Amino acid sequence: MIRTFCLCLLAICLTVAAAASDKTAYEGHYWNKEKDGIFKLQLTKNGIEGITVWGKDPKTDKHNPDPKLRNRPLGGIKFLWGFSYNAKKNRWENGKVYDPDSGKTYDAKMSLEKAGNILKMRGYVGMAMFGKTARFERVQADKAPEGLLTQATAQ
Repeated sequence: MIRTFCLCLLAICLTVAAAASDKTAYEGHYWNKEKDGIFKLQLTKNGIEGITVWGKDPKTDKHNPDPKLRNRPLGGIKFLWGFSYNAKKNRWENGKVYDPDSGKTYDAKMSLEKAGNILKMRGYVGMAMFGKTARFERVQADKAPEGLLTQATAQ
């Protein structure tokens, strides 16, 4: 009886530990679709957020619905926020994504594919079935702009 209890307790602990480590697998740097920009996913006390950290040709937020923000640089803006982690599905859900190309904000969820090297993000309005999916490749150290990843680890 005690042995069965200990085995069950061990299984629960390992499951909780595995779920916690899966959440951290999302952290890192990802290329945008055109591969001329990089964003960083980082865990926060409230979940996870995405921040633009590099752009080949720095751009401004010219499509922002707030005219006061249209001249701000896209570098450093938080464009992913509000996600909660679903450990059973190993994905982040119920978040928001800001699209600087349109100036619109969408509901979003995201998961990892291909051993964590591809971030799959679905943006939608209301229901996920009416959305659009985008995939972002994780930045490999040998393909990163010079100094980006070493600068990021120093912070």
